[in-house]
Amino acid sequence: MNALRVVDLLWHAARHHPERVAIRIDGVERSFSQLASRVQALVAHWSSSVQPGQRIGLWFHNCPSWAESFLALNALGAVAVPINTRLTEVELKQLLGLAQLHGLVTTRFYRRRRYLEEAMQALDGANSQVRVWQADDLLPPHAWPVCTVGPHSAREPVTMPADVFCIQYTSGTTSLPKGVMLTNAAYLATASCVARCQGLSPSSQFLSAGPFFHCSGSMHALTVCLLSACTLTSMSVWDPEQFLDLAEQHRCDVSHMVYFRDVLALGAERARQKLSSMQVSHDLGTPAFLQRIHDELDIPGISNIYGMTETAGQFTMWYPDDPLTLRLSANGRPQPGNEIRIVDPLNLAPVPAGSTGEIQMRGHTLSPGYFANPQAQTEALTADGWFRSGDLGRLEQGHLVYVARLKEIIRVGGENMAPAEVEEALREICGSQMVCVLGMPDARLDEVPAAVLVQPLMQEWPQVLALLRLRLASFKVPRSVYLADALPNTATNRVQRAVLRSWIEQDKLERVV
Repeated sequence: MNALRVVDLLWHAARHHPERVAIRIDGVERSFSQLASRVQALVAHWSSSVQPGQRIGLWFHNCPSWAESFLALNALGAVAVPINTRLTEVELKQLLGLAQLHGLVTTRFYRRRRYLEEAMQALDGANSQVRVWQADDLLPPHAWPVCTVGPHSAREPVTMPADVFCIQYTSGTTSLPKGVMLTNAAYLATASCVARCQGLSPSSQFLSAGPFFHCSGSMHALTVCLLSACTLTSMSVWDPEQFLDLAEQHRCDVSHMVYFRDVLALGAERARQKLSSMQVSHDLGTPAFLQRIHDELDIPGISNIYGMTETAGQFTMWYPDDPLTLRLSANGRPQPGNEIRIVDPLNLAPVPAGSTGEIQMRGHTLSPGYFANPQAQTEALTADGWFRSGDLGRLEQGHLVYVARLKEIIRVGGENMAPAEVEEALREICGSQMVCVLGMPDARLDEVPAAVLVQPLMQEWPQVLALLRLRLASFKVPRSVYLADALPNTATNRVQRAVLRSWIEQDKLERVV
């Protein structure tokens, strides 16, 4: 018997719920039967040009054609390579080389970007043949325009572990992206855990802003909803106003990948009214911030989670009926079959129960490795087979509590501090939702904290520092404060601290303290 694939979830849903809406994006809807029909048409159209194991890039926005392409490649045994739509032409060219693509699916034009034109320029000079398809929701798959770039030359075969169906490139903040190989089995196991934890059923209305080019979109949105046979309402671009309108219009009860700070900024009373049907969601943040979502937006099933691309998404989660205090203060328990340990990041020795150290993981949803990058794989695993997350955390009665990225911890004269604590204090005092605290070199203390804020309402800086000193130990109070027009973020909304540090060093920001 063949192993279960993600696309098999679609065949099952189409058989048992053919008329139910499977996916809606920007006004375009597909029922499960329509979605299955278009995927079958793509499989037939590509069967002579896409071979099992070949890597095919997907470089376009959230739309039904993206989901159709992803699932058709899965049915053909090919490997989908989702590509961040924010990449520049230079970054795309770099990634095309890293992934060694055989084909690319893109779109002609979207939101002032000429993706097809940029893709062709990035492929200029390709040393092997690459097929380029132009996806279109309004055309039948056999009518999608296609062209071929590069010479017809033999490509060196690449051996991959069994069951790999997707390679997700991480959005690194300081180094080259790494291609995380992901398996059908890992996606299906994680999706099953998510569906159970979020109480999904065919009657659920799931709303997600997660981009499909990330694991958050392709696993937690697409795969989870296929497994649950529920309706996925997605967005091609994040817009908090549109999010609220969609939630109200479709009576959505479960949401994912929501930037709740943007939602709260629109006004809690108005947002709460439009989110009256919302029962379950999650966000990453301090307990105080998540409490605001619970209290001001009246979302009873709000919770913290933990996971990453290398774990096929959520590694730990909560059930909505777990105690609220736990859901807000910790990040959940591992799904069955997965394990977590906390170790000293320097010597990898286990730390005492309840102590903070590096989060390490192992289990059946971990990636089998990085594509064509054995060095990264060696660095990521310990000698006894545990994955090094690069995150700091602790275990409390079996629950994970995430603290910070290991590289983000600022060491001030022998004292360790987590930027998140200072950032939350600055948000509350200054009224700015966009805040970043980072370490800057210091001759005496090794590092000292600096803060960068975007459009703070409170700018009486002596008073701001005085209020910070009432809340924080002195070594945590920023020695310098800067103003910026925006923070440099990755597509997963993580601040690129290395870029921000270079801006400070090059005097590109206004210093106010």
